[in-house]
Amino acid sequence: MRLSEAQDALRAHPGVRDVAIVSREVIPGEKKLVAYVLPETNYWEVVLSGTEEERKRLQKWRKTFDLMQFGKEAAASAVAFNIAGWNSSYTRQPIPAEEMREWVEATVTEILALRPQQVLEIGCGTGLLLLRIAPHCQRYVGADQSNAALQRLKEQLEQSPESSPAATLLERSADNFEGFSANSFDTVILNSVVQYFPSVTYLIRVLEQIVELTKPGGKIFIGDVRSLPLLETYASSVELHQAPPSLNLAELRERIVRRIRQQEELLLSPSFFLALQQRFPKISRVEVKPKRGRFDNELTRFRFNAILSVGEQAKKSMEPSWLDWSGLELTIESVKEALEKPECEILAIKNIPNARLQNDVAAMKEIRMSELARTVADVKESVAQAAAQGVHPQALCSMADDMGFSLDWSWTSTQPDGRFDALFQRIPRETPASEPVVAWPKPMTVSEKFADHSNTPGQTNLAGKLIQELFEFIKQSLATEMIPADIVLVDAIPPMSTGELNLDALQMPNI
Repeated sequence: MRLSEAQDALRAHPGVRDVAIVSREVIPGEKKLVAYVLPETNYWEVVLSGTEEERKRLQKWRKTFDLMQFGKEAAASAVAFNIAGWNSSYTRQPIPAEEMREWVEATVTEILALRPQQVLEIGCGTGLLLLRIAPHCQRYVGADQSNAALQRLKEQLEQSPESSPAATLLERSADNFEGFSANSFDTVILNSVVQYFPSVTYLIRVLEQIVELTKPGGKIFIGDVRSLPLLETYASSVELHQAPPSLNLAELRERIVRRIRQQEELLLSPSFFLALQQRFPKISRVEVKPKRGRFDNELTRFRFNAILSVGEQAKKSMEPSWLDWSGLELTIESVKEALEKPECEILAIKNIPNARLQNDVAAMKEIRMSELARTVADVKESVAQAAAQGVHPQALCSMADDMGFSLDWSWTSTQPDGRFDALFQRIPRETPASEPVVAWPKPMTVSEKFADHSNTPGQTNLAGKLIQELFEFIKQSLATEMIPADIVLVDAIPPMSTGELNLDALQMPNI
């Protein structure tokens, strides 16, 4: 049997997009067949969306959250500020309380600006948002799958009587909407929750039901979403921080790839929400915003908020003339000069380099492009010597406040290096009857495939299952001598300029 027939046998499996089987000298003096398989992206979603796999992953997170609430940190938490389990990816230590307090207050401010009255919060946890927002609402339903978290929250509600009249707590999974009718809420909140969903298919199923629950003109606030375009930058940043100075880049790259593949949480691109709007026309508007905050940490660097407007009547669209920061080589000083002009009412700027991410992006590029013999110390030195070019978003906020302007910003354009777009508007003396919506820059095209806008949580475990499945599959149709000694899953099957397979770009198997 020829290798092409063996390859065709593997291609017949629904989890395989492409395959190359080659004979390699994996042991000195002995060649063995190795199958390099490019998985079918949609197949991961099929596996993850299975009832049993979903149940296992949801149960795992529920146990994790329950255990957090039985620890000393949760027991010693101040009323309305239970931040047990919020640990830094860099140090593995609790994120400083001052930074967490800013994160909470910034989120509350953004949600209260939506003027919520009838609220459903999915994944209310220990009430960091509920205890602050419920006093301003007529009705507030908090749902969570963690019994321990809800018990802690009930204790806090007893100590915060101003929140109790509006608040109702329900123990249930995120996809359980039993007892709710259409158009029940004007605001639905999922904050720091979707990363724990088992798959993007599960998320879509939840959001489809939420859209129906939301009243016309209502809002869906999806907060603290981990950014998929910044995943490699994030992984590089964390591994660089934790690595010893003498570690070479070959080993550092392996650690980064391993961190990405072992990612257990769901990450989304801002473009996911544009694709969602294409699927559900009742979503009339999508806004994607970087996190606000003075502190520079993983919460403000690598996460964003998405706000979906549902069934909203068409408003006048504002389409300002966008200045390109990079093309015009703008600076903070030149922006200030423009705002100082009496005739300036609106100033729209796109592609603003993000100072929060500047060093992380530079480090990622150094690691990706430099010689493998270089070390962690070399990378850190190169990044430290690079000229500062980015703008801290909060610096623009402060300048706008000082000069009588409001500032809004957006990540809707989905830039891979975290660049953002900003709109300054002079604050009017009188509140206008209605404000036009901003037509923020968007990607040229948006794929309709949701898998293109998300990662695959727990990919390492799924990969092992797929490899076992492929071995069993080909045993049914291939002779023993044609069954590969190993199957290696790859992100691409790279050809050389001649069109032949580039073996040097494919890793050796562990046989």
